[in-house]
Amino acid sequence: MSQTTKPWVIGNWKMNLDRRAAEILAREIADDPSCRAKIKVGLAPPFPYLDRVAEILGHGPVALLGQDLHPEARGAYTGSVSGPMLRDMGVTHVLVGHSERRRLHGEDDNMIRRKISAAVEAGLTPVVCVGEDLAQRESQQAMTTITTQLEAALTADGWPGQGETLVAYEPVWAIGTGRVAGREQIIEIHTGIRRLLPGHARILYGGSVSPDTAGPLAREKEIDGLLVGS
Repeated sequence: MSQTTKPWVIGNWKMNLDRRAAEILAREIADDPSCRAKIKVGLAPPFPYLDRVAEILGHGPVALLGQDLHPEARGAYTGSVSGPMLRDMGVTHVLVGHSERRRLHGEDDNMIRRKISAAVEAGLTPVVCVGEDLAQRESQQAMTTITTQLEAALTADGWPGQGETLVAYEPVWAIGTGRVAGREQIIEIHTGIRRLLPGHARILYGGSVSPDTAGPLAREKEIDGLLVGS
């Protein structure tokens, strides 16, 4: 990781924890001095707990993220959450294109592009997730797949801008499997992603990151942070 900028560590809580557990975890992280000294921390709690977690975090250094957003700002979209709603709750960043959204909800590159535009329009910083599945990895199509995903993302309105640009590489075959991409695989992909983005872009790794793997990953200069799923 870069020695001149703080690395990101983003915790994606997914659809886990109850309200009390979310409060306890948020408070523990908010009170941890390392969140201010060594790293930039972000939390992505489930939507129902955003308001309470935002209250606990206050105006401190820990960023609050949405796990997703709808591409429209308002309308008859039952069960959806818009960018302006997230912003109104104190959210500053939002995950877009997470592999579980792509796989379970059929979100394609065009939908991801629209969501990136919606995030930027709402004043949120999108954390754009890209990655290949096992078949694409085994057929030597990993970087081709990711390039296609990023080229679509780069057509989004206002992204990337001059401000913070965050991309998370998450090999789909490693999500929730306990498998971690090899060092050479990660460096190859991160280097390829960096060629497609402006110089100030930060590239995170997410793929079964655990206490055992976080340390070695954090020492890689091509990795600017970690996206950790619960």
